Amino acid sequence: METLYDVLTWLHIASWAAVLVGYVIGLRGPEINLWMAHGLTAAFILGLALTGIASASDAVDDPNNAKVAVKLVIALVALGLAHATRKKGAPNPLAHVVAALVLVNVGLAYLW
Repeated sequence: METLYDVLTWLHIASWAAVLVGYVIGLRGPEINLWMAHGLTAAFILGLALTGIASASDAVDDPNNAKVAVKLVIALVALGLAHATRKKGAPNPLAHVVAALVLVNVGLAYLW
């Protein structure tokens, strides 16, 4: 179970990296592209899976539920904004908001 958890953790980190790479790619005319939308979706689903595995398994430490709740709310807002405004063409100033939310979420993951 620990190996599965580790693999999902790396995929989760890669998903957040895909969101940030997508943001940098679309920075010239800020827009929410497929990299950002799909990366956010993957990161959200993988985060839920990681939380479930950590809660159910004895091989992995139990998650900090307060941290998970805060990160879940931030991820849901970013995911909702990304998918609701993805069809809007450039310039889309909400791309900056989504990227900021992603950076806050990543910061919380490592600093809390």
